[in-house]
Formats: sequence, C-alpha cells, structure tokens
Amino acid sequence: MRKFLLSVAVIFLLSGMSVALAAESFAVEVLNLVNAERARVGAAPLRLADDLQEESAIRAREIVEVFSHTRPDGSDCFTVMRNRGRTCGENIAAGHASAQETVEQWMSSDGHRENILNPNFRELGVGYAYEDYSTYHHYWVQLFRG
Repeated sequence: MRKFLLSVAVIFLLSGMSVALAAESFAVEVLNLVNAERARVGAAPLRLADDLQEESAIRAREIVEVFSHTRPDGSDCFTVMRNRGRTCGENIAAGHASAQETVEQWMSSDGHRENILNPNFRELGVGYAYEDYSTYHHYWVQLFRG
C-alpha cells in the first residue's frame, strides 16, 4: 500500500511539473509568435517580465473559474498587477491546446490584435492553465505593460 501511495504521489508531482514546464515553454513560444507579428508592422519586440509571468499565471488559473476580464472576486483584471507601468493590457483565450492556435485566435480579433501590436507595450507575461474537468480545458492569458 505504501508503494502505491508513493507512486501516486510521484505521478501527481510529475504531472504538476509537466504543466508548469509546458507553461514556461508556451510563454517563450507565444513571445516568439507575438514578436514575429510585431516585426511585420515595425513594432519593437516585447520581452518576458518575471513579475508579469507570475501574475499571468494567477490570471490563467482564475479564468478557469470565471472566463472574464473581471477577476473572480469582482475586481478589475489589472488588480493582479503589482506594477502596471504607464499602460497595460490583457488578452484571454480558451480552448486551444497550442500557442500557435491561440495567437492566431488573438490575431483574428480586433481588440486582441491591438494589444499584441500596440507599440507602447514593452513587456509581456504569458499564463497557461490546463484543467481537465472544465469547459475549455486550455486557458491562456497575456498581460502587457508599457
């Protein structure tokens, strides 16, 4: 019985790590795709910011609960950001398993595309959450700061 419980604990730990590693990998992939879109219009590339990474991860978990720019506690999405800078933006998406599909979805939406191409933004955070027992399973957040 102890071996079984230990095996279950190790599998649970590894599955949590794999989601965390996927989220890190997705962040770099989203950044590269976004910067390719920005280059097409002459906008400077964005860079990942550690604090925005943490905050977008929080938002990704929150939109599993409530898919909205309003946080589950009823506050504005930007309240998650400790340092908003001069300007900020948020993109959310759900349902696609890949960064490529998600960025394509954002680029097909006027408001999301405006955030991605906004020349005033300099930094990006990308959050990803997977929830098997949810409506869309895959949840994505971009937080922008200028």
